[in-house]
Amino acid sequence: MDRQFKRAKKGAVSLTSLLDLLFVMIFVSLLQQKEISPTKTEAPVTKTEVKVVEKVVIKEVKVPVKEKKAKKILHSINAAFEFYSLSGMKFKGKFSMDGLFNSKTGNLNLAPATWIDKPPFDVGMVPLSGKVSEDKMSFTGRVEFQGCKTFKLKRIKVSQGSPIAGEWKGTYNCSQGETGLTLSVQ
Repeated sequence: MDRQFKRAKKGAVSLTSLLDLLFVMIFVSLLQQKEISPTKTEAPVTKTEVKVVEKVVIKEVKVPVKEKKAKKILHSINAAFEFYSLSGMKFKGKFSMDGLFNSKTGNLNLAPATWIDKPPFDVGMVPLSGKVSEDKMSFTGRVEFQGCKTFKLKRIKVSQGSPIAGEWKGTYNCSQGETGLTLSVQ
């Protein structure tokens, strides 16, 4: 058997355990005294209540607001397409057109609708697609019909109505050659 470790006899309490117990008792006693009566160096504990009272006044104020009018981009267009010879065989005719103008892009597409003044020979109504300049004073593009090419128009009269309303004059090229054109836009 190992003699280094001897068992303590029953009933014997070690000195360190007693000292530890004494220290805890003193500490608890001091804590209890602090809670019961304050010492001269400590200020007495008092409760302070703070009441905050705010009065909020809500007043309704009507402020005029400018209503933004939505800027119209697509415009329905009605026009009359009047064509006439510039040389050679004399001819003329007139038909109505309907279409859309996009004021943001300047694109204008017009489709033929009905004859107003049909020439005595066989001729077809032609559609136009092109672009109106930013200042809305010129309109160029293609005549979308077999045997036709381009057109160029200048605005010679401004009228009330759509952003491009007025009278436009110029020419277009088809199989019959260069032809005069007056486009009256409402």
